[in-house]
Amino acid sequence: MTDGITIDNVADKLGDGDDVGADAPRAGAQTMSAEGITVITLPAGEHISRRLAESKAEQARALAAGVPRPLLIDIRGVKSIDRNARVVLGAAHVSVAVAVLGSSPVDRVLGNFLMGGKDAKSPVAFFASRSEALAWLAGFLPVP
Repeated sequence: MTDGITIDNVADKLGDGDDVGADAPRAGAQTMSAEGITVITLPAGEHISRRLAESKAEQARALAAGVPRPLLIDIRGVKSIDRNARVVLGAAHVSVAVAVLGSSPVDRVLGNFLMGGKDAKSPVAFFASRSEALAWLAGFLPVP
């Protein structure tokens, strides 16, 4: 038995989502939107370990430059997220709000595990639409 949730072959059954374009990286990238939303894209088809989660979280912290920002975590097509990785990703130390983006019932289950902590320090929500997730997160950006 494993500490993670494992769903085999899920990536083969998933599409790219409702509004994913060329500007939406899918290879495990971290980016910052022009508006200031940090985006962590976990690699589809992978089992997410604590080590990988720590690497992604550190890269996101570097992008945010220590400034609390809204965070989008794209988990579409991820095979599993182990317990320790969920703790790392759920901590979101530099986030004012977290949107979890998924495209399947499996992603929703994984997202619920990411969002399920009682100790969430910021608002967290699951979205099946990237544009809806970004619109929600935009509400947490500082007013200029």
